[in-house]
Order: sequence, then structure tokens, then C-alpha cells
Amino acid sequence: MSMIAYAVGLGNVWRFPYLCFKNGGGSFLVVYAIFFCLAAVPIFIMEVTIGQYLQRGAMEMWKMCPIFKGVGIGNVVIAFMCIAYFCVIISWAIFYMISSFHSVFPWESCDNYWNDNTCVTGRESSLALARIAKNLSRSGARTQTSVEQFWERRVLQQTSSIDEFGSIQWELLAIMFLSWLIVYFALWKGITQARKFVYFCALFPYFLLFVLLVRGVTLEGAGEGIYYYLKPNMTRLSDTTVWKDAGTQVFYSYGVGFGALIALGSHNKFNHNCFRDGLVMCVINGSTSILAGFVVFSILGYMSFIAQKDIAEIVKPGVGLAFLAYPEVASNLPAKQIWSCLFFLMITILGLDSQVCMMEGLFTALEDSFPFILRKHKKVSLAVTCLIFFIIGIPMVTNAGAHWLQLVDNYGASGYALLFVVFFEVVGLSWGFGAERILAAMKEMVGIKLSYPWIIIWKFAAPSTCAVLFFFCVIYYQPLKYPNGTDYPVWANVFGLFLSSCSMIVIPAYAVYYLLFTNKQILGFVRKNCTLGELTLRSCVRIERDPVCC
Repeated sequence: MSMIAYAVGLGNVWRFPYLCFKNGGGSFLVVYAIFFCLAAVPIFIMEVTIGQYLQRGAMEMWKMCPIFKGVGIGNVVIAFMCIAYFCVIISWAIFYMISSFHSVFPWESCDNYWNDNTCVTGRESSLALARIAKNLSRSGARTQTSVEQFWERRVLQQTSSIDEFGSIQWELLAIMFLSWLIVYFALWKGITQARKFVYFCALFPYFLLFVLLVRGVTLEGAGEGIYYYLKPNMTRLSDTTVWKDAGTQVFYSYGVGFGALIALGSHNKFNHNCFRDGLVMCVINGSTSILAGFVVFSILGYMSFIAQKDIAEIVKPGVGLAFLAYPEVASNLPAKQIWSCLFFLMITILGLDSQVCMMEGLFTALEDSFPFILRKHKKVSLAVTCLIFFIIGIPMVTNAGAHWLQLVDNYGASGYALLFVVFFEVVGLSWGFGAERILAAMKEMVGIKLSYPWIIIWKFAAPSTCAVLFFFCVIYYQPLKYPNGTDYPVWANVFGLFLSSCSMIVIPAYAVYYLLFTNKQILGFVRKNCTLGELTLRSCVRIERDPVCC
């Protein structure tokens, strides 16, 4: 249940729809399906299995193959980047939830102080909308829905560039601080108590998603949105950005490469059926993303009908897509205040349960590395950690905050960094520790003997997929763009590449350090007295004494 709460979260209902929209709908789905089969499912099961078997976090488990310990550090760095901005998204959701208590939603009308004459609402007739759009086109302006203007001009008060910091959004800052308090109190008693929190978090969102889906598909124009969602644009398949976004979204959505799945698996009982749970989890996760896509694109079709524009032009394909689509459908439900509050409560819960589980993964790795300090003073060290993340998040609640969030999300928490780290993680586990040993571990724990194709996937298919995509993305590198299509400034892209390198450089750096300062050889990983005969594998792995590899 904790893995469902972790893996099914904002990546499904916030990140998947906006990346799918950005990359042409159906084209994105095709690539997503390829990575789902070749990488996501096998690596997900591998991480949970190794965590449960070794009963260690992402860093400590590499004692069984120390030359790859840099991978564990890379996992922690990527999780660090992601954790830094998750509470910002949660603060947006809580802001919308508070705004839902108005008798008339502030995003429903064009009569607010932040609106201008380009604003249109869903209440205007088709003839009136056509007239407004025609008049604005003559002046070179574009229409904006009232939902768009509320998001850009009220919630974010967004500047046009990352260079323009503006001022701190004090409302969002206060809400972000509240979010970190909730995360802290959910964690300070440990994962056993935190699971009581995530049980509800894992199940409640599905009810609301189905309600929104039923209402969304009955709106005018919804069919056009769904058609855009499902129809592949074959020309987009030659765009490396589509492949990079789809490939990394698979890992991001399933929580692969962040170390949290390993940590959550380490809390399972030794004989827990992690293989069954892993397969079920993968199906649930993928289905949730597809479901959220249907909800969002049905609403985009409706918004296209309102604004009398093509779906690709209706909104800017940025991080705020979910906060444009979901409020629109909430406005069209009976008892809309109740449904709107429940929906944004769902977004808040999804963010919090993902944040709690990622923090658990990060803190487990840090505790394993510094047990005498962190375990002895867990409450204090956890509070300090949360405070540090709160301070790091402050630039993301300024007027340029959404631009900073997209920069960190694109470079630090996904993209090149995630592909690089996952590649070496799979290589370290399937070749260093041994894919055959993972199968033996599964048999010892669960009694299931997996077939030989799993070895082929772990040793060849999964790492090759990551490596090929990584090199293609490097060769055909494209700088990060604003939602309007203009490039981020050079310094911002350079800084983004630096964020990516933070998690990548530690892997070869630690391997070189290990070889130079421990007088080990690159080959000959496995000790001769460590076989897979009658001895149990766990007696071979002796983490507390000697490592198996290197």
C-alpha cells in the first residue's frame, strides 16, 4: 500500500498530462508504452526485490558491490531535487482548495482585478466567443480563459522570464511551510506510523478521478480532446524530446531511480510476495496515468470549444496544465464547491503521500550512512532536513517560481540525470550483484522461480534502452523552453546541466575513488567462496562484514 501511495501520485495526475500534451498526445503514449515494457516494470520489480532481500536503503545496500555505491548517492541526489519542489506544487493545490470556498469561484469570471479584455469564460455563447476572438485577432492579441488568467495572474503572479524574480508570494510561502509541517509529523514516528497516513492517501484519489472523468466526457468538445490524446502524430516520433520526456516520465511516475522503492521494500517482511505486488503496482500506476489523461484531455477539448481555438493552442504546455484543466471541470459539477474542495484535497494528498515516501527513502539512506548521528537524534535531524528543504523551495514561490520549478524538474529530477543513474543502477544490480542472484533471491523469499527472459531484460534490454535514449538526448540536445516556445536564457540551461551533473558525476567519481584507495581490480567482482549452491544467498551477502563484489 505504501508503494501505491508513493508511485501513484503527482507524477500521474500532474506531470503525465502536461508532458503528454506538450509532446503531441498519442505520440507520447506510444513511446511511453515502449518504455513501460522494456524498462519500468523490470526495474521496478528489481528495486523492490533487492530492497526487501537486503533490508537496506539505497546507499547501504551497495556494500554488496561497493564500486557502484555512487549509484546510491545519485539516487539520493535525484530524490533531493524532486523533494525540493514537491511541496511547492502542494501549496498551489491548497491555494486552489481555499479559493474553492467562494460562492463564485475566482477563476469562473472575468470581473476580477487581475483580468483584462482578452479574458473569456465558459458562460459566453459560441457567437459571442467567435466575435471576441475575431476582434482580438485583429489587434494581434489572443484570448485567455478566466482559468488561465487566474493561474498566471493571481496564483503565480508570474513574470515572463526566469531572470525576473519579482517578489515572494507570501501566501504560497505560508502554505508551503504548513505542508512541510505535515510531512514532518507524518514521518517522525517512522514508516510504520506513516503507513497509516498513506493507506487513505492511496485509495481516495480514484473515486474523485472517476467522478471528474464522468463529468469531463459529457462536456461539449470533450470528444475532440480525447481524439487528440489518443491519435499518434507520427512526425513527432522523430523528436528526441518526445522520447526523453516519455522515457523519464515512466521512471518518474513509477518512482524508479529515486531510492524510495528500495527503502520501502526494505521495510517488508522477508517472505512478502514482492513480485505479485510489483506487477499489480505497475498495472495500477499505468492505468492511473491513462485515466488522468482522459480526464485532462476531455477538459482541454471543452476549453478548446470555449475559446474557439485548436487544442494545441488552447493553453501553454507548462507545469500548470493540471491547474488549468481540473478547475474548469470542477466549475461544471453540481455542488461545485464541495467537488472542487475534494479535488484539490486529492491533489494535496497525492503530493503529501509521495513526499512522505520520498523523504522516507532519502532519510533511510542517510540513516544507514550516518546511524550514530541521525538515529540517535531522529526527530531533530528530521526537523532540520525539512527546514533545509523549505528554505530551498523559497525561490519557487517567487513570481518566477514556476520557471525555477520547471528548470529543476527538467534537469535535476528527471531527464539526463535520471536516465544516467538508472542505467548504472541496472548494470550494478544485474551484472555486479548478478541477475541470476536476483532470481535466486526471489525464489528464496517468495518461492517463485522466474523464467530466463527476466535475466535477458535485466542484463540487456533495460540498460540498453536507457543508454541509447541517453546518448540520443545528448547528441540532439535542446535547451529548455518557456511554455510560449522561447528558450530559457543560456545561464539557466547551464545551471540546469550543472544540476544534472550533480547526480551523474558521483557515480564515476566514487568508482575511481574506490579503485584508487582500496587497491581493488575492476574485474573479479564475486568472491570464489560465494556461490549459488546449497548455501542460501543471504548467507553469501554478509553486508555487515564483507561485501560480495569488488
